[in-house]
Amino acid sequence: MNSLSAIINPVLADMPSSHLKQELLNAFGSRGDRFSAIEAGFRCFASGNHSPAVLRRFFHSWSQTNNSAMTVAGISNRLTLLVHTGREIADQNALLRAIVSLNRIVDEDLAVTHKILHSQLFYNMATGIVGDDLWLSRDYLHPSAQAFKAWKDHNSLRDPDPAIALLTTLAHEIYTHGEVEFILPLFRQWLLRDLKFSERDAIRTLGWISVHCGPTEKNHFFHALDAIGHYGRAMGVDFERYGVDDIVGDYLDKKAAVLEAVAPRALSPSAVPAP
Repeated sequence: MNSLSAIINPVLADMPSSHLKQELLNAFGSRGDRFSAIEAGFRCFASGNHSPAVLRRFFHSWSQTNNSAMTVAGISNRLTLLVHTGREIADQNALLRAIVSLNRIVDEDLAVTHKILHSQLFYNMATGIVGDDLWLSRDYLHPSAQAFKAWKDHNSLRDPDPAIALLTTLAHEIYTHGEVEFILPLFRQWLLRDLKFSERDAIRTLGWISVHCGPTEKNHFFHALDAIGHYGRAMGVDFERYGVDDIVGDYLDKKAAVLEAVAPRALSPSAVPAP
C-alpha cells in the first residue's frame, strides 16, 4: 500500500552523502506514528459524503499548511536584505545563487513558468468539491492549522537565523512531495466513487494536486538543498552544526494535529460552523 514514508525515503536516499542526508533520514524515519496519523486523516476525509461545513473546514485549514509560495519568496527577501543592510558576506556570488535556487521553488506557484497561479488551482479544487467558495472564510480555520502556519512563518520569516528558514523549507518540500503523491489516487477515487464526478471533471478538479506530482516537488526539494549549500558558502555557515530533528518533528506533529482535527471522524456537529 502507498505510504508517505515509501514516497519520501527514496528521494532522501538519492541525496549525495552528507550530514543533512543522515539527519533527514533519521528524522523522517523515526516519525512513523505521525505519518500514520496523517495518512488516516486523509483516508477518512477522502471517503463518503460530508456536509458542506466539514468540507469547508477541511479545505480552509488544509490550505494553511501547504500554500507557501509567499513564504519562500519572503525568505528570498531576507537574503537580499543581507546586502541591503550591509551585512558582511563572504561570497556575494554564492548568495545570489542561493536566491536563484529559492526562486526556482516558486516559479510554477507564481505562474512564472506556467499559465495559471497555483492559488487559482487550489481555489478551483476546493470550490469544485465544496460547491461554493464559503470555505475561504476564516470562520472555517481550525486553531491547529493556525498554529501550524504561525510556527512555519516564525521559522521562515521571524527566526533571527536564516539557516532555520532554509532548513524548514527543505523539510516542507520533501514532505509535500510525499503528501501530493499519496493523496492524488485517494482523492481521484473519492471523486469518482462517492461524489460521482466524471473522469474528466475529476482530472480537472484535482489539477492543484496533480501539478505538484512527479518531478515538481522533488525538484523543489533539491533547489532548497542547493540554496542551503550556496547560503553556507556565502555566509560562512557550517550546516553540520545544525540538526533537523526538531524541525521535522515539529512539522509532522503540527501537520498531524491538523489532519486529526479536520478529518470528519474528529468533528462533531457542534465543532463546525453551520452550513
